[in-house]
Amino acid sequence: MRTSVTIVGGGVIGLSLAWELSQRGVEVHLFERHRIGDSTSRVAAGILPPANLARASDPIDQLRGLSHSLFPEWSNRLLEQTGIDMGLRRCGGHYLGVSRGERAVMEGMVAYWNEQEIECEQISIDRLRSGEPEISLLVAQKEGVAAWWVPDEYQVRPPEYLRALHAACLRAGVKITENAPVSEIQSDPASASVCLSEHHVVGSDAVVVCGGSWAGTLLESYQLSRSVIPVRGQILVLKTPRPLVQSVINVGNRYVLCRDDGHTIIGSCEEETGFDCRTTDVMIDALRDFAVELVPKLDHAQTVGSSAGLRPLTFDGFPMIGRIPNTPNLYLAAGHYRSGIHLSPGTAVCMADLITGKVPAVDLGPFQVGNQQSTSS
Repeated sequence: MRTSVTIVGGGVIGLSLAWELSQRGVEVHLFERHRIGDSTSRVAAGILPPANLARASDPIDQLRGLSHSLFPEWSNRLLEQTGIDMGLRRCGGHYLGVSRGERAVMEGMVAYWNEQEIECEQISIDRLRSGEPEISLLVAQKEGVAAWWVPDEYQVRPPEYLRALHAACLRAGVKITENAPVSEIQSDPASASVCLSEHHVVGSDAVVVCGGSWAGTLLESYQLSRSVIPVRGQILVLKTPRPLVQSVINVGNRYVLCRDDGHTIIGSCEEETGFDCRTTDVMIDALRDFAVELVPKLDHAQTVGSSAGLRPLTFDGFPMIGRIPNTPNLYLAAGHYRSGIHLSPGTAVCMADLITGKVPAVDLGPFQVGNQQSTSS
């Protein structure tokens, strides 16, 4: 069992793992290159699609199912330990198929949900607008529009989730160093260490890299420089006096959801722009147009702001979770793409199991890091 662990990266994966390890008596030191809460996790929408661990057979479904089942417990524990409500709500999700392609995708998704015994129901447009009366009648009455209701969809407020994890880590004795970029990571048979930019070396029994889209740049010498592709996503935040929708409204890969206080989150997009994390007027305008067409009263909403984040995508779409080959004390947990928030509890529990010598709650074989290594960096 490792008694001291260094974590590189203070996003949702790094903080979740730090908190889980600290609950198991492990001494944890976490390094974040900027400030805690400034990561891509902060600008996520916080949508938790339905999952069912009991019926899951695919590895990613098992990990998602484990995480989904852990969220209520984590929410309660974080509230008890920190007094911070992370905003976990079982709001349900409406899925609309407006175009022919969207309807075809939804038919496949419904078949998958039925196979997983996840509750879903195709509903009439009248029932849709009965539950969500602010949805545009013009959109709802377009020819061929179809709608589905999925009750087990949750939402969480990522900034509050990160704040709660940060506070819980500090309360548990996790040492957190901010504004501390790591320049090099070293591993030998007995220990591992990180070298900070000011050439300060910190050693421990093990190092876990949780660097999101930047994980590959930290692990070039381990043939992982090409393991993660950053994909930019952008969101728009509006504010109304009251929530205009009660559920998550999903249309293709875009969505509208409201917080209890009237903050409205609109997303999203997928853009391969390297490490450019700036918003663009063109995309933010497109998100606003989408939202106003769907919920016309949003045309009068206050604009709170817009944000962009870089999602870490791997070549096979699976996150990398486990030990880096031929390095007994160096681990990686990254590449969760659009599911970092959702997969964070399960990833933390499974990684903590592995590091402390237990059998992971989910088989990590399909997520092994070697799958993403290149023959040359």
